[in-house]
Amino acid sequence: MTRTRLALGALISAAALALTGCAASDASSVSWHGPSSGVVDGGQDGGTQAHPISDSTAQAATGAGKPSASASATPSASTSAAPSASASATAPSDGIMRKTGNDGVALTFDDGPSADTPKLLAMLRQHNIKATFCVVGVAVQEFPQYLQEIVKDGHTLCNHTWKHDEKLGKKSADTIRADLQRTNDEIRKAVPGAQIKYFRHPGGNFTPAAVQIATELGMVSLGWTVDPSDWNTKKWSGNQMTQHIISNVRNNTKPGAVILSHDGGGDRSATLAAYKTLLPELKQQFTLVALPV
Repeated sequence: MTRTRLALGALISAAALALTGCAASDASSVSWHGPSSGVVDGGQDGGTQAHPISDSTAQAATGAGKPSASASATPSASTSAAPSASASATAPSDGIMRKTGNDGVALTFDDGPSADTPKLLAMLRQHNIKATFCVVGVAVQEFPQYLQEIVKDGHTLCNHTWKHDEKLGKKSADTIRADLQRTNDEIRKAVPGAQIKYFRHPGGNFTPAAVQIATELGMVSLGWTVDPSDWNTKKWSGNQMTQHIISNVRNNTKPGAVILSHDGGGDRSATLAAYKTLLPELKQQFTLVALPV
């Protein structure tokens, strides 16, 4: 009897240890590079590139980085659609919207809000340009007043997860749903009744599960076609980064483009400097639109 009890006790201990390990592995191991982290590199999470796209960046076919969902489908853009056309009409078969669906060009800014957001908003206001902001839950929690300013100025909101978890799409459906819902709840805590019609997975690491759950929560998964890599402050910095952003956006922006940049997640001074030059140029060449809600 004593041996039986000892054996049973050992089995119970082993089972408890295994369950503890499962719980630990499901927890987010990504340390987001947001305002509270002290990390200024806008494109690195534990050494992983936040936006794994080649430096040429004009990737209409794979505009959402390296999604696990099929990226071979061609976006079904409608050149006759007005800027207020339904976003769902522009999404290809993998469910990831990469173009505006018309001649309009959309500026999108990720990883905020941050201390740099008011400066960007002031520039957009100066040129009467509307954009789309893909916000992170913990950043909204820290800077709710800037989110309120974004909405007050008439910009579109996009859910960019709670803490920029690049591996979120590979986790359980319940974990994905809880993360996206928590982020939406924080957004609506700052702005009651806020419209959140888009979801962008950190790093563009979309999976079918993430796209499906975003759809169930009323959000279109949002990719991009132009990425000037303003997050990669380890490769470029200062004026070199500013000129890189300007050149990349100039060379790759075409009608229907969705341009990816950042207003948070690190030092965005080069991005701000670049858009001081780019905004009037883009406004002259294209119709700049906020994504429809």
